[in-house]
Amino acid sequence: MNNINKTIKGVSLLTDINLALESGHIYGFVGDNGSGKTVLFKVLLGLMHKTSGTILVDGREQKDLMQDVGFIIERPEYIPYYSAKKNLEIIAAYRKVADDQRICTVLEMFGLDPSDKKAVGKYSLGMKQKLALSMAFLEDPKVLILDEPLSALDADSVQEARKRILEEKERGKLVLIASHYPEDIQSLCDKVYWMKNGHVLPSKENVRSEVPDTINSIDNKHNRERMNVQEVPDTINLEDKGRRVEK
Repeated sequence: MNNINKTIKGVSLLTDINLALESGHIYGFVGDNGSGKTVLFKVLLGLMHKTSGTILVDGREQKDLMQDVGFIIERPEYIPYYSAKKNLEIIAAYRKVADDQRICTVLEMFGLDPSDKKAVGKYSLGMKQKLALSMAFLEDPKVLILDEPLSALDADSVQEARKRILEEKERGKLVLIASHYPEDIQSLCDKVYWMKNGHVLPSKENVRSEVPDTINSIDNKHNRERMNVQEVPDTINLEDKGRRVEK
């Protein structure tokens, strides 16, 4: 990415973004709500036109939709009266890359039963998130762009999803993740970029030791879903990979 800018009605959403991202790595993007993470991902995917700048993929300029990519952006759309498998079958029919075996495999990877006829519209938030991950992984893409990929998942599902994401890295994939959860950044990312007001701040390497102790921008609603508790305090500190709650 070279000098990427995005402006809407005179408001700058991205300013002079310059990044070089390599396959076989996981990059984390951290920042408060409205910092530009999702806008950056949309511009990369071609879902939102950039105002200026150049995006190169394997040395070639990307002008339209990114190819060979799986993604989760905001809330994925489903056909609510179809099953999970039927939803994936419809997606797979467009490019004919994923066959029935692959569809069943990705559903099972994230804890969904391919034979389950339950309509997706009746799924819990966690089950819908598992389906979103299955959709992103469906066609075994070279690039994964995942915006809050582990939100709403229970603890066991989080561990399994992290394992799957790390496996993609080991297979040489390029993975981009935006997350409010510091433990996701710690456990997954090789490098983290901090975003603020549409700017990418200097990168931090060795993020397992450099994620700050206190992150005030964690979304409390999502934490209730992740932690399965009645109330979540505004401040969560990381200590020795565990959590200490302060009130």
